[in-house]
Amino acid sequence: MSKIKEYFFRFRHHWKVLLSDHTFKVSFFVGVCFLTLAYVVDYAAAFYKEGQTYISVGDLLLDHIPTFNLEFLFTWGMYGLTALIFIYPIFFKPELTPFAIKTYAFLLYIRSGSILLTNLGPPHGFFFDSFAIGKDVIADVFFRNDLFFSGHTAFPFLAFLLYRDSWIKWVFLAGSLVEATTVLLMHVHYSIDVVAAFFFAYGTYALSRRFFHPLNQRFVTSIRLYGWDAVQKLKKI
Repeated sequence: MSKIKEYFFRFRHHWKVLLSDHTFKVSFFVGVCFLTLAYVVDYAAAFYKEGQTYISVGDLLLDHIPTFNLEFLFTWGMYGLTALIFIYPIFFKPELTPFAIKTYAFLLYIRSGSILLTNLGPPHGFFFDSFAIGKDVIADVFFRNDLFFSGHTAFPFLAFLLYRDSWIKWVFLAGSLVEATTVLLMHVHYSIDVVAAFFFAYGTYALSRRFFHPLNQRFVTSIRLYGWDAVQKLKKI
C-alpha cells in the first residue's frame, strides 16, 4: 500500500472512530460554536475601542527603530499560520481538534477582555499612519487600539504548545517569532504587547488543559485503542 493511500485510509478510519463517539461530536460542535462566538466578541471589542481616542506612550525599543513595510507577513503570513493551526489537527491529529478549537476560543475571549481594559493609543510610527490605507483591502479591516496583547504572537505560540508532540511545533514557534518581529518593526504593537503574548498563550493553554484535559484524553485514548495502527497490529496477530 502506498503512503498516500495509507494516509487516506488512516484519515477516514480515525474520523470514523471519533464520530462514533457521541461525546466527541458534542464536544466538536460546542467548540465550533464557542470559537465562532469568540471571534464575534473579539471583533466587537476591537471595533468598540476603535471609536475611542487614546494617547500613545513611549517604548524603549520602538523609539530606536524605524517603521518597516512588512504588510505581507502581517497579513498573509498570519492568515497562512491561522489556516495551518486548524487544518493540521483535522488532517493529522483529529483527536485534538475539539481541544484545539476550545483553547483558541478561550484565548480570544481573554484577549477581548485585555483589549477592553487597556486604554492605549497606537505606538509612534504606527504603520497604518505612515502608509495610505485603502490601497489594500486587507489593511482596512485592522484596528488601531486593539493592542494588548499581540494576537499575531500569541496564536502561533499557542499552536506550538498544543502540537508540542509533533515536528510541526517548530513551524509554529518560528511563525510566532517572525510575527512578533513583524509587528514590532511595523510599530503596530508595543514591546510589552509582544512579550506578554507568550505568557498569555501559555496561561491559556495551562487553564484549558485543566478544564478540558480529561475529555481530550478520552479521544486520544480512543485513537490509541481503536485507531489505524491498533487495527493493523490486530490483523498481524
